[in-house]
Amino acid sequence: MIIKLPFLGQKLPLLLPELEWMLVGEKIHDGRFLYREVWTNIGPLASFIYWTIDVSFGRSQFVYEFIALLITYFQAIYFTFVCNTRQTYLEKNYAPGLIYVLLMNISFDISKLSPVLLSTTFLLFAFNKLVKQMERREGVSDEVFEVGLYIGIASLFHQPTMVFIFWSISSLVFFTNANLRQHFLAILGFVFPIFLSALYFYFYDSLDEFKYNWFNGIFKIKQYSLEDFKSAFIAISIPSVLAVLGFLRQTQVSRYNSYQQRTQQIMLIWGIASLIALFLSPSVAPMQFIIFVPFFAYFITGWFFHLRGAFLPELLFTVFLIVTLMIQYQGVTPIIGKGFEQLTDMRVKPKELPQLMQGQKMLVIGERIDEYTYGKAATCYLNWELSKIDLENPDNYESIINIFDNFKKDPPTIIIDKENVIPKIFKRIPALADDYQGTKIKGIYQRKY
Repeated sequence: MIIKLPFLGQKLPLLLPELEWMLVGEKIHDGRFLYREVWTNIGPLASFIYWTIDVSFGRSQFVYEFIALLITYFQAIYFTFVCNTRQTYLEKNYAPGLIYVLLMNISFDISKLSPVLLSTTFLLFAFNKLVKQMERREGVSDEVFEVGLYIGIASLFHQPTMVFIFWSISSLVFFTNANLRQHFLAILGFVFPIFLSALYFYFYDSLDEFKYNWFNGIFKIKQYSLEDFKSAFIAISIPSVLAVLGFLRQTQVSRYNSYQQRTQQIMLIWGIASLIALFLSPSVAPMQFIIFVPFFAYFITGWFFHLRGAFLPELLFTVFLIVTLMIQYQGVTPIIGKGFEQLTDMRVKPKELPQLMQGQKMLVIGERIDEYTYGKAATCYLNWELSKIDLENPDNYESIINIFDNFKKDPPTIIIDKENVIPKIFKRIPALADDYQGTKIKGIYQRKY
C-alpha cells in the first residue's frame, strides 16, 4: 500500500490501451452493443468490468488504478494461501505474498486495470485446483472440471490465456493418474464459458462480430517496436534471472518430497505457457508480464529460502527491493537523470484541439487515439486494426454499406483522419461528404449544422 499510494490519483501516465478500456466501458454505458457497435478485441468479461466502472464512476483513472490495487492485493494473499495450504514449500510462510507484491511494482503500467491482471486471478484459482488434485492420495477427482472452467473464464478476460488449457492438460498427463474422461472434463470446463458467451452473442445476432473482434489478431504475427522490447527488458530482466536461479536451487534440494517436486514442474510449465501467451498478446508492454508473476514469485521465493548465511537473504532482498522501486520510479518520475522513459510510445500525448472541438463526439482514425481524451468516441470504429477492413476498403460494396450505416447510427461531430482514408470514403459516399466540411487543420473534418 505504501509503495502504491504515491502514484494514485492520476499521477501515472495515461496509456493508449487504458484509454481504449475506458472508451469501451463508456460506449457500452451509452447503449452500444459490444462488438457489433463497438469494435474492440477486449474480452467480453473485461468489457463488462469496464462498463460497470463507467456506470458507477465514469471515466476515472483513479478508480481504475484503485481497483487494480485491490485485485493485486487479493492475488498476493491468495497466492500465499495456496502455497501454505498446499504445502508447496518446506515450511509455511508469508514470503510468497511479499515477493508477489514486490514484483507487481516492477513497472508502473502493471498498476493499470488490464485484462491480463483480471485474467490472472482466475489462473491462480486454476492453479489451486490443479495442485489440489496432485495432493489427493485417492487420485484425481472430477474437480478437474473447475480447472478448465477457470481457464475458460480467464480467456474471456484476456484471449491469450486460453493457451493455459494446454498447461493444465500437460500437468494432468505428466504428473497425475487422470483418466481419459477426466481430461475431457477439464476440456469441457474450458469450453463451457466460451460456449455460453458465443450463445449470448448468437441470440443477439452478433455471433459473427464476436468471432471477428475477439479472435482477430490473436494468431497474427505482431510487429513490436524497439521501445516495447526495451521497456519489457528493463522490467523483467532481474526477476527472470532470480527465477532461474531459484529453480536451479530448488531442484538441488533433496528435502522436497515427490509432490512438491511435481508442483515445481507444474510451475515451470506455467512459465512456458506464459511465454506463449506473451507472443499472442497485442504488445510486449511490462503489463503483459503479469501472467509471469506467479511463476517468478514461486521460484524467487525458493531462491531466498535456500540462500545460506545469517544475513545474506535479508541483504539481497533489500537490494532487490531498492532496485525494483528504482525501476518503477525511474519509469514514472525519474529521481536520477531523465529516467528510463518507459513506454513512451504507449503514453497518451494528445495534440491540443480548438476549444470548439473539445467535448464533442469524435472519430479518430489511426493507431493513436490520444484525442479521445478531449471527447467521446463515435461510430463503432474504435480499434484501428479491426476498423481497417472497412475504412481502408471503400471500393468494397459491403464496406460502403457498413460505413454509411455506422455513420448514420452514431455520427461523429469531429473526424480526425490520421490515415488519409476520409477523402476516398467521401468520394464513394457523397451523402456523407455533404454532412462534413474540412477545417483549417489538415486531416480534421467537422460536421455541418
